[in-house]
Amino acid sequence: MTDGVIVTLAVVLLLVLIALRTPIFVALGVAGVAGLLGLGGFTAVELVPLALVSQLQEYALVAAPLYILLGEALAVSGLGRDLFGAAHRWFNRVPGGLGASAVGASTLFGAMSGVSISSVAVIGRMAVPEMLDRGYRPAFASGAVAASGALAMLIPPSLMFILYSSITGESVAALFAGGLFPGLLLAAMMIVYVVARAKLAPANAPVDPDRFTWRERLAAIGRISPALLLIVLVLGSIYTGVATPTEAAAVGALAAFVVTGAIYRKLGADNLKRIFVSTARVTAAVLAIVGAAFVFTQMLVLARVPDAFTEFIVRLEVPAVVILVGIMIVLVVLGCLVDAASLLLVVTPILVPAIEELGYDPLWFGVLLVVNLEIAVITPPVGLNLYTMKSVVPELDIADIFRGIAPYVAIEGLLLALMIAFPQLATWLPSLVS
Repeated sequence: MTDGVIVTLAVVLLLVLIALRTPIFVALGVAGVAGLLGLGGFTAVELVPLALVSQLQEYALVAAPLYILLGEALAVSGLGRDLFGAAHRWFNRVPGGLGASAVGASTLFGAMSGVSISSVAVIGRMAVPEMLDRGYRPAFASGAVAASGALAMLIPPSLMFILYSSITGESVAALFAGGLFPGLLLAAMMIVYVVARAKLAPANAPVDPDRFTWRERLAAIGRISPALLLIVLVLGSIYTGVATPTEAAAVGALAAFVVTGAIYRKLGADNLKRIFVSTARVTAAVLAIVGAAFVFTQMLVLARVPDAFTEFIVRLEVPAVVILVGIMIVLVVLGCLVDAASLLLVVTPILVPAIEELGYDPLWFGVLLVVNLEIAVITPPVGLNLYTMKSVVPELDIADIFRGIAPYVAIEGLLLALMIAFPQLATWLPSLVS
């Protein structure tokens, strides 16, 4: 069999295993090993363990469990409740105020945790029941939280940027800077949508009868000051050059424990166990996917798939932007079938050489790719944020969650279009801090 046939069969095997609901790391590993056996026999497979160890020893990956630990510590602190409460006091008189508050709270929590499902779980557990109690429609309430939870993937510190850096060698700090402005712009677009939808169709979100004084609003800001200080501590130390992203992750994790223990008094034995067990589970899942995806991509590299794809792209007699839009569409479709981390790890080695050959900045493309991955986590049937939303608010109908998320997929698509038209949205801040 030719290399092309072997790779095709390996990809078909991967899709079949995914369709059979095989854990994604098992599917990637089995398909990758099968492909390597077909391409190079046992000699190719014997190289896998050494290559795996080398990949998992990447320095950039050290930051991943630290940021996960930071997010897990904050998840038990009660800080999420204060974030939502503060946002509610500032947005409550705006149409759809609770929905806008949920987006604002998710934005701030995402700027500390870097993991989207943590944001959905923490904010959703408080915001959605509150909205339902006040007469908000389930689709409207759940959509705002599930979509804005994905902001954690784009607003630094982002686990996706760490994984992208481990493959491409791009600076984690530069990627963080590149994602900051698009992330804030996306949050603003979501808030505008929530307010406009509530204004045009008031039945979705009844007007909040609560009244808050300026003293109460300022007091709410004071209660979330630990969160603001933590964001400044982590991101400020990176962009001022005081610490690398990995060092900042360690400092942030320590600060999160101080906030959770000294300020919120939530570091009892049960919570400590929950923090460390959850961190170990998430970290193990991420690294298992990283390792398995590396095996699969090694098979693709051995078959020269990245080179062949680059040559194919270069030979196309169409404008580069048309090729780029086509890639984005394919990524959106793949994101409906494969989880975000696996998709990033598999497609990055294939796409980045072609993107560079087309003359595009790989840092800018990394931010574009993460926006695509945001769409992946909010689209069925694999969208993890949707099922996280269902798990924390079981009374929600999954059909309502699917309906509520649809407008936000369009908003994410609009951001992609803006970033393709104006690359400076992702490149101007890295150019300032480099």
